[in-house]
Amino acid sequence: MIRYSEIFLTFLYYSLCIVADKITKGKDDKMLRGTTKLFIFFISCSIALLLPICSSSAATYRNIPSKYQSTIDSQLEADFEYYIKSQRSRKRLAASDRTSFVVYDISKNKKLVSINEDRQMMAASIIKNFVMLAYFHEVKYGRQRHTDNNKNHLRAMIRVSSNSSTNYFINLLGGPARVNRILKTNYPYFKQTKIVEKIPHGGRTYKNMTSARDLSTFFLRLWQDRLPHSDKMKWYFKLKNGDYIFKQTYIPASVAVYNKTGTVYGLVGDGGILVMKDPNGRSRPYIFIGMMEDRTKTNRRNRWESFYNWKDRRANILRRLSEKAYKYIYENHYGGRLTRRN
Repeated sequence: MIRYSEIFLTFLYYSLCIVADKITKGKDDKMLRGTTKLFIFFISCSIALLLPICSSSAATYRNIPSKYQSTIDSQLEADFEYYIKSQRSRKRLAASDRTSFVVYDISKNKKLVSINEDRQMMAASIIKNFVMLAYFHEVKYGRQRHTDNNKNHLRAMIRVSSNSSTNYFINLLGGPARVNRILKTNYPYFKQTKIVEKIPHGGRTYKNMTSARDLSTFFLRLWQDRLPHSDKMKWYFKLKNGDYIFKQTYIPASVAVYNKTGTVYGLVGDGGILVMKDPNGRSRPYIFIGMMEDRTKTNRRNRWESFYNWKDRRANILRRLSEKAYKYIYENHYGGRLTRRN
């Protein structure tokens, strides 16, 4: 761009000088000629300086082909895209794997990663977020009581992902269709989420659906206390449980995590809020949603690999991407320097 500006400046300057010579031709006032040329020089410089700004293209991102540059929201998203592509080339992700990600900095009100976020995907145990929402909706309007027994089932459903406790609440609320109706009637912004079945025996639930967008909306509204009994739901999500976005990463132990995983042979996902401390000690929450789905695994004949090997490879991909998100936000948004934990 600088080279083109220099060429343009030179061409513009000499062209205007020729015009100035013709205008002042026949006049003996040397000062007039000098002043005119100086004025032309300043105009040419101003135009040349503005040229790169006016003609600049969208930001460029490392490792992303030029034809896809305009679809990228940030360097972090470009890094996600490149990393996912590298995992496919190394056969850690199959061609049949579909991915979906959202990273959203709540403090900055800025979405940093948006990859297939509207894609409807199998929810697996992540659907338990919405079952809990439907339950607390009914509690809010007095149609259910928040009893000690219900508290114990909630703790089991979120902390250890109990399928029987999930089915307890689905039955309590009137069955899958009634739970789905509560969500669609009162929370229509969860556009890709639907509950059509209880958790089958063995845990292989493939029919309940959601999306990264719906999950990011859920956690954003939860953090802003815009869902019924948000404080209680946050308490359950903060209970120590399994996760793919914090444990076995270098994210500092001081980071608080509110999350729920979803795992079935066909989907590995995790989503929630991570709350870091910036260099000044202020809490900085951000949302991380990651889902990887392979619908060919809903067919038993395609489950030739050990479930744990299949799941662990994808869980590790989520961990590495979660690290990238933490590092990018901490360093680029808040000026910190990354410190790793063992």
